[in-house]
Amino acid sequence: MSMMLDTRAVSPTERTDYWAAGIAEHYFPMRVESFGSATFDARLAGGAIGPLFVRSISGPPHRVARTRGMIASADPENILLYLLRRGCCIVEQDGRSCELRAGDLAVQDTSRPSSFEAPVDFDVMVVSFPRWMLGGRADAIAARAAERVHGGRDPVLRLAASLFSGAGILAEGPGLNDGDGDVVADMLLPAMLNLFRRSDDAASASDALAARMRRYALEHLRDADLGPARIAGAHHVSTRLVHKQFATAGGVSAWIRQQRLEAAAEELRSTDHPVSEVASRWGYRDPASFARAFRRAWGQSPGQVRAAG
Repeated sequence: MSMMLDTRAVSPTERTDYWAAGIAEHYFPMRVESFGSATFDARLAGGAIGPLFVRSISGPPHRVARTRGMIASADPENILLYLLRRGCCIVEQDGRSCELRAGDLAVQDTSRPSSFEAPVDFDVMVVSFPRWMLGGRADAIAARAAERVHGGRDPVLRLAASLFSGAGILAEGPGLNDGDGDVVADMLLPAMLNLFRRSDDAASASDALAARMRRYALEHLRDADLGPARIAGAHHVSTRLVHKQFATAGGVSAWIRQQRLEAAAEELRSTDHPVSEVASRWGYRDPASFARAFRRAWGQSPGQVRAAG
């Protein structure tokens, strides 16, 4: 096994920071939030298989999140495939989330904000597919981010999960030469390309439309007139359809408000811009209403969020 990271190498008080730094080195920058584990025993192992990186991660309950600022500083432009092997986890992206159990799969796009949360001890395999390798299917696969693929329900999906599990065993072993690695990667690629084609076309089209709407909204979060009518006009659909697409996220306005608050929180953590300036930039007329919204969302004032980092 190629052990890349083991928090037991440092004292318990240093382990969360050590893990965050190691994840940034082997993946990309992410914010790590521990859920009170006294020892925080976590491990990262694996290696390369051709152009793919296949890694196994095990650890205690914790959450990692990737923000817009982190993406701007480093983005490998990968699609991450998760195969949960033990425990449970919550994968979130584009205002959508799903809970995975052992045997389930899901994807995330490294180019958009996301989070991975494990409420219990877990073991997950992560396969990093470069976007260039997925070709014209990359956007369609990314549009299905944070969507659970039930590994035990469909025999074809069980076969795909077994194939990825086998790749994980190879990556954790003595390693493959370049030629064999490319052969295995060529075997995994069709499984990845077809993994999300097994739902009906109407559902796929609806999911893709919802993803485009969310992406458009994220790109225009600072625009004061962003709302159902503008989103509908940009996609040539009715406002009724827009409301339907955002229903599972609590509604259009609630989703936009939450995204703005998350973006404002990230700006507070990463800059020294005055609170009043941040409030105005994200659609709040005065610091008082901004502070009330923060307390409702985070249980903290903007200043406390900034101080907590």
